[in-house]
Amino acid sequence: MKENTYRIPYVSMLLLVIITSAFGLFGCSQKLDASLHEGAGHGSNRVKDSPGPSFLGAEIVPIEMGEQEEFYKSAGWVSDSEILYISNKGDSTSLLYSYNLGTGKASLLYRSEQPIITAIPSPEKTKVMIHSAASEEGILIVIDLSGKELYSTSIQSYELTFEWNPFDENLIEVSAFTEDWDFNSYLLDLKSNNLKEIKLPEPFVRWISEDDLVYQEWDEDGISLKAPLRIFSLKGNKTETLVEDVYQFDSQGPYLMAVKVNEEENQESGLYAFFRNGGKSVGSIEAPFLTSFSGWVVPFYDLMENGKNFIYLRATEQGEADLYDRGFDLMRYHLDTGNDEVLFTEMANEPLSCSPSGELCLYGFQFDKVLNIETKEIIDLVH
Repeated sequence: MKENTYRIPYVSMLLLVIITSAFGLFGCSQKLDASLHEGAGHGSNRVKDSPGPSFLGAEIVPIEMGEQEEFYKSAGWVSDSEILYISNKGDSTSLLYSYNLGTGKASLLYRSEQPIITAIPSPEKTKVMIHSAASEEGILIVIDLSGKELYSTSIQSYELTFEWNPFDENLIEVSAFTEDWDFNSYLLDLKSNNLKEIKLPEPFVRWISEDDLVYQEWDEDGISLKAPLRIFSLKGNKTETLVEDVYQFDSQGPYLMAVKVNEEENQESGLYAFFRNGGKSVGSIEAPFLTSFSGWVVPFYDLMENGKNFIYLRATEQGEADLYDRGFDLMRYHLDTGNDEVLFTEMANEPLSCSPSGELCLYGFQFDKVLNIETKEIIDLVH
């Protein structure tokens, strides 16, 4: 195992993965995020308890849970009208469904006798990676949208993260953590059904091409909350620096996002900088950030339409996270025009996952609400 001393942002990132994954199973919630909910309602946005808005010629039909089933969470979009969701039955059985929001039709795709932690569709929405957990091991299963199993394996681990390659969805990067937060990394090739260990500098990576991964290079002897963003090539095993002093990063398709922090006295703010094709700047936006004991709070966001649009929650002013009670505006930034528009106001800081067209977004720690961007309505997903 590679020994690694994680900086605070990496620990926070992994804890968020664990906590949000376990929310439905264990009733957990993140203390920091919970504090941001206080006083943050939904303002003048209309909240509906029953179907209402027009959607693809039909109303959104809420999910009716089966007998003795409990909704765990939604697990992403497979089209503009269909999502995946996970339910639990009894102590250990988990069920993965595809669900049509317009017709209310649910199709059982997979049944697991181990708790399903998450399920993530492939970039082309043709496959689904299912991560379930047994004692001291993670189970990875890949299925197609008919439910046919394409691949399965188990990895000794305390926690797993994985990243679909958006340029070749037959490739998946997997990082497996021990209880001491050491890690091993693997490359899963679905064409050859081969899982091989690879040596990566850090466990949290994102694809920016078919062969290149981006990571933050942390100084393990220091306590900095920022680190340079570097490219690691799987083919040549070479690295190069893209952006200096990055607090957090993400990518979607050919677009890369680097989050930076301005630390001037009483003027702490965040900068979202967007790049394409490895390092070409294509836009940036500034927003007030909230401070916490471990650094800064980057509110939840989603890179939509293969990275062309950025939807994000924005605090109305800078301040301390534990004391902040003013709510968040939901914004959409268009990378092609540079326009930044307000979609909703007075929202809580909770996760977002938007449909391929960006017309609807799943919202909440269990993705149990639907935001209709056009009508400005918030619809309960589960009846």
